[in-house]
Amino acid sequence: MLFPEKLSDNMSETVPAGDIDWDLVDQVEREECKKSFFAFVETFWEVIIAEEPVYNWHIPYLCEELQTLSVPIVAREKKLYDMIINIPPGTTKTTITTIMFPAWLWTQDPTLRIITNSYAMDLSIEHATKSRDIIVSDKYQRLFPDLVIRADKSAKRSYENTANGARYTTSTGGTITGKHAHIIINDDPLNPSQAASDADRETANSHTKTLSSRKVNKENTPTVTIMQRLHEDDVTGYLLKKKSNSIYHICLPAEASASVKPAKVKEKYLNGYLDPVRLGREVLDEAMVDLGSRGYAGQFDQSPSAPGGNIVKQDWFKYVTRETFDKMRYREPIVFFGDTAYTNNAMDNDPSGFIAACKIRNDLYITKATKVWLIFPDLIKFLPEWVLANGYTNESSIRIEPKANGVSVIDQLSSSTTLNITKTPSPKDDKKTRLNTASPKIECGRVFIVIDAWNEEFTDEICGFPAKSHDEYVDLIAYAVDHFLNDSGLAPDDLSGMF
Repeated sequence: MLFPEKLSDNMSETVPAGDIDWDLVDQVEREECKKSFFAFVETFWEVIIAEEPVYNWHIPYLCEELQTLSVPIVAREKKLYDMIINIPPGTTKTTITTIMFPAWLWTQDPTLRIITNSYAMDLSIEHATKSRDIIVSDKYQRLFPDLVIRADKSAKRSYENTANGARYTTSTGGTITGKHAHIIINDDPLNPSQAASDADRETANSHTKTLSSRKVNKENTPTVTIMQRLHEDDVTGYLLKKKSNSIYHICLPAEASASVKPAKVKEKYLNGYLDPVRLGREVLDEAMVDLGSRGYAGQFDQSPSAPGGNIVKQDWFKYVTRETFDKMRYREPIVFFGDTAYTNNAMDNDPSGFIAACKIRNDLYITKATKVWLIFPDLIKFLPEWVLANGYTNESSIRIEPKANGVSVIDQLSSSTTLNITKTPSPKDDKKTRLNTASPKIECGRVFIVIDAWNEEFTDEICGFPAKSHDEYVDLIAYAVDHFLNDSGLAPDDLSGMF
């Protein structure tokens, strides 16, 4: 970025403020911004971000790659390729690709039409709004006075300029009917919690396919997909399987590995780190604790699965004797979780599953687990006896999964007993998603099991999921973790942010 006091025939001389030719200053800065996307980023950073910039090497590198991609777009020539960028959160990815790149593209050609997408509409709108904030800023208007947003087409979601260029915004699963673009930017088409859901991944992949039909010219219009690797079949995986030969793949894990693409940029890593200032050892260790190995592998290593492949591993569980547990527990109530079914056929049908649990300080203790194959009358008789035998008190509650037969159990026991019985929250995600959400708490050693004969069956089913024939304990551990260890009852934050 150029400073006025250095603008003279001899750049080492200082020009007195009263002698500065401000038109010349603007002209030089304008040309620098048009010539270099990274110079544009440096110039307009402060317009939308209050924090001091940290220009790690990957920022000018990505700017250069995006600028190279833009040349045939502006010339209306055949695109070089589609581009995939896999990079960790907290690396300025959205600021570069989705906020600043569209604003810079209009300095190259104000007639360009751009479509941007993210997993949520409010996030997509926020990106578009920040991009517009740059365009309407005093600095941008001073340097590029001919580029003006049309007053009659200046919505948050979509806007156009007076040269008929446009920015259209959509979100995964949304529509963008009738709009076509010269470039499509697909920024985080799904978030980490969605990636564990088969249905959400299919929605993201299908939406990506729809976006590919929204091109002014299929030969000329590239798609830039920028995201963390979250699953083997996420949008990156889908695109690489579909058309890897026509994709330029940039993969920048937080730590140097064989995953780095192009391989030559690995030499830019400092002491093995992509960004040792913002993503150094301490930050990465904290992310590992927060996300668990699977979450960390995707978001920071850019690997869709952790070593070993299981969602939950056997050695993540902690164990405590009954004697030690009884000494630790003061008056913490036991809470019971149930997944009910009506059957006495253990060969062909699912059982009813129950666990007893409590929270001591910030940890979850599973004190008992069992499965039974009982018809409705026998189940109604069994459950009160079982909870009373396993620590039920007036401070306890029995929380039953709210499927049809579970509601019947709740209704019957509510009318025939004085037990505190209620429903667990209705699940919004599939079992795999819920276990993925619970797994970081288990991996961090916050789930203890009271040693007993049922332990092996319990952990074997959870750690073997989804390959096991039964999965009642998967539901129950997810309910217990959500109830005791998730303050909001929602999935942990995905760390995907603006930058």
